[in-house]
Amino acid sequence: MPFMPEHSWERLSEDEIESRSLRAMRNHIIYLKRNSKFYERKLSAVQPQDIKDISDILALPFTSKEELSAETNNFYCTDKIAETCVTSGSTGNPLIVPFTKNDLDRLAYNESLSFHSIGVKAGDRAQVMVSLDRLFVAGMAYYRGLIALGVNTTRMGVMSPEMQEYYIRLLYPNVLVGVPSYFIKFAENLRKNGKDIRDTSIQKLACIGESLRNEDMTWNDTALRIEELYGAKVYGTYASTETCSSYCDCEYRTGGHSHPELIYTEILDDAGNPVPAGEIGELTVTTFGMEGMPLLRYRTGDMTFKIAGNCPCGRNSMRIGPIVYRKSQLIKIKGTTIYPATITNVIDSLGCCDDYIIELKGHRDDCDKVEIILHVISEKKELHRITQALQTAARVRISVYLSNKSTITALRGNTRKAVRFVDNRK
Repeated sequence: MPFMPEHSWERLSEDEIESRSLRAMRNHIIYLKRNSKFYERKLSAVQPQDIKDISDILALPFTSKEELSAETNNFYCTDKIAETCVTSGSTGNPLIVPFTKNDLDRLAYNESLSFHSIGVKAGDRAQVMVSLDRLFVAGMAYYRGLIALGVNTTRMGVMSPEMQEYYIRLLYPNVLVGVPSYFIKFAENLRKNGKDIRDTSIQKLACIGESLRNEDMTWNDTALRIEELYGAKVYGTYASTETCSSYCDCEYRTGGHSHPELIYTEILDDAGNPVPAGEIGELTVTTFGMEGMPLLRYRTGDMTFKIAGNCPCGRNSMRIGPIVYRKSQLIKIKGTTIYPATITNVIDSLGCCDDYIIELKGHRDDCDKVEIILHVISEKKELHRITQALQTAARVRISVYLSNKSTITALRGNTRKAVRFVDNRK
């Protein structure tokens, strides 16, 4: 499937994007009612011709993660499945997501658009440093997207730092794809051995899975540390398995652009009303063009905001900010509300933890009793520094304990991701 970015809606006028989105939404409803048992029931009172204006979309029902988990099979729209992926389950039960051959092509096109937006082009060399196995969709998606873009791509996956370095110096990639915290550990490991990642061919780092920005859109300590270590630019991207679409920086790095021909994006308050640009709300998406398991107004649980104005890159698609927090992970201690990023940003910025995990305890309905315990690997002399830095940032004292990798791994359970939060609230 040749990659033709000129067919994307991103550079159309906002009015034309809206007009096409309305038509796509009507077609989407037709497909869902015909092929999905869940949506046949959910949309029994809805007719495609009801969608005449963008405001009409606000009357359509939502899809929750709980519904998707409880009735997965009823969401399926075809039995012509080419591949099945499973989410990590880091925010609940793992979700099974089926892909047809066309869905896989759509996924590749989505990632090609994202890499193209950060200036990756045919003839570049990329090293993919994330898992490409264990039913993980992301590594496969990045690989297929880079290949479709004409990029010479190395499927490294999760390998030792020594192997990653060996192939970087052997194959001269100018683009790395991976998790920000791993990029830092990798570069610092080289420094400890008297080597400098800045003397390699790397020019761009496409960062996945972790935010690079603060809520005010400034670069966080993780992003600044990566750029200092590598002497290269970082670019952020956000995606989820069930939405099969991503929001990625462009070369101007002004926020995550949506791909409107693939996804309809809403940012909503708890009551389901759109929030103004700059105000935090729940990312809610409709996936256009999916055959296996398309979704309608899916509430992701991820909290972000719309960025106002047009991007200087010329794309007119909606841009979103960083994921400020996940709805299920908002923490309240002794009357003080804390965003998870407040904790992770502090620990990451100190640079003294090889690994850590934050365990939420207590009762969900009695948030003031929630206890957060951080398990860190560090010298004991760092314990006081971490505790003080967290208290300054969070305005409340948080318990910090030293532990080891085996304890952290046990707390994470059977998840393939190095998750930072484990919710053990009752």
